[in-house]
Amino acid sequence: MIPEADARQAIALAGHGANVSQIARQLGHDRKTIRIYLNGHRAPSQPRPHADTYAPFAAYVLRRAADDRHLRGAGLHREITGLGYTGSYSAFTRELRGHGITAACSACKPWQPVTPAREPRAAVLPVRVAPVAGETIASYLARAAGACHLPLSAITDVLSPWFAVRAAACDDIAKPGLAQPGDARCLAMLTGITETALRHALPAIAGHRDDERPPLRSAFACRRCATRHGQREPVPVHLPAHQRACERHRTWLGRAIQIDITTAPDITAASRQASRLAGKHAITRLVLAETAARQDTAGTPYASRRAAALALASPSLDPGHPDTAEAAAYPETIKTAAVFLRTPGALPAGPQ
Repeated sequence: MIPEADARQAIALAGHGANVSQIARQLGHDRKTIRIYLNGHRAPSQPRPHADTYAPFAAYVLRRAADDRHLRGAGLHREITGLGYTGSYSAFTRELRGHGITAACSACKPWQPVTPAREPRAAVLPVRVAPVAGETIASYLARAAGACHLPLSAITDVLSPWFAVRAAACDDIAKPGLAQPGDARCLAMLTGITETALRHALPAIAGHRDDERPPLRSAFACRRCATRHGQREPVPVHLPAHQRACERHRTWLGRAIQIDITTAPDITAASRQASRLAGKHAITRLVLAETAARQDTAGTPYASRRAAALALASPSLDPGHPDTAEAAAYPETIKTAAVFLRTPGALPAGPQ
């Protein structure tokens, strides 16, 4: 598309006998573009038509932006490109702005530079604190310090500076300042927890760059899992994007509340099926299928009855709460998502 004034001038020049090349040189536009207006294929000020490649992924983007507030626009674009989106990054960011989606956390502060790791001081905490799966660095260090009745600075002072920076960061798995091999060793020496266990439990230590960041959702750990670790306060964690429940304790991990799903074993069974589907089709493709399926399964009679049963088992639970509604519809959602994943053409083209 060229400015409306240029398009009208091109038409006027053609009317006076100028050829396409002369008009293109005078106005400074490509000859193919000039021909579009001269042939009447596009009127002045009319935008260039383009395929709406974003629409099939709009619901997915909304869900991922809500699930992981630290997922940058580049990460979202990488995910949906892998699912079959063909638009450029600039076109994608235009869609985000047009839909009012902010793909970054407004509370995040600029990263501070991380100085090279120093040799840790010889110290071992008197109380051994095991991390909760997916726990953030800030939460784990604060729990370790609290268990030993120490200020957080007493922990960070004997570790490499990387930990102090991560403990103060809103997003502890972003790209700047990746953990060095010695960082996990320092923490293992201090806490008495093996490096392998720390790397498995703490996503920040795994060292994912932004271009390798796995699909995650920000949540709080299952309260029963946290209690097993001696923690009664909510524990912030990074979970795989498809994980909606703790199967061990039969607890639904909603965005705002956690729900006891003991009386609804089909929700736990659906969670196991989701894990199998994620392993077979990849997490992003499962989330895309699940997002599409939710539009067909919300408000079904099965979901309504299941929501009432969950509320009956937990009198304080609001059956109309969004988390309750999502949990109640989950078995049908996963069944429908499985059908979408098996049916060619049911989802946008992408890696199977």
